[in-house]
Amino acid sequence: MRLLDVEEKERLVEEFRASLEHWEADDEDSNEGPGEPVDLRTLLAEMAVLKNEVRLESRQFKSALEELRSFGETLREHNERLTRDLERAREQAAMATREAERRLLLGMLDLRDRLQAGVDAAAARRPSLLARMVPGDTRFAQSQGLGLTLTLQRLDELLATHRVRPIDALGARLDPQRMRAVGVESAQDAPEGIVLREVRRGFLHGQELLRAAEVIVNKKGMQA
Repeated sequence: MRLLDVEEKERLVEEFRASLEHWEADDEDSNEGPGEPVDLRTLLAEMAVLKNEVRLESRQFKSALEELRSFGETLREHNERLTRDLERAREQAAMATREAERRLLLGMLDLRDRLQAGVDAAAARRPSLLARMVPGDTRFAQSQGLGLTLTLQRLDELLATHRVRPIDALGARLDPQRMRAVGVESAQDAPEGIVLREVRRGFLHGQELLRAAEVIVNKKGMQA
């Protein structure tokens, strides 16, 4: 290892001294801050103001949140009420439609009763001797009876399109749900409580009773 001479030692010392002076100058520059020194009282006051602002904004946000929640609850109640009102209106409209259809069908059944009475009367009619001597009147009565029969058939077809069908009461046991006994007769060869005759025919609308059948029921033991 070579030993340094005097000149080299002095040169290294000068370089080291220059480096120290440069570092000290940098430290002085970094310690010089801009503006005035921070006042602790001012800092605490500003923090208190900021805290109050945050608290106020928090209260306002909480109030707005409560109003929004209340508005949502009111809106939900209004929607539920509207749904109930719509459902009620829908049910009332359906009920009114069913009642209007029922009245119309009952009116058609009344018309059918009159047509059936006309057909039965035409079938039971026996021309007199004078009528047989005038063939024109007999043919007119027959054509009139045929017209009533065709009209009755068309009406029955129309009723069938509305799901109206007759109750099979004749020969059946009295059904209080679908039949109403308007009289009794005695037929020894028929069971007790059997329908012997129909005074007015009953009808069903789908599975619901549209008009009860008015019937004559067998009751044994009656005196002739």
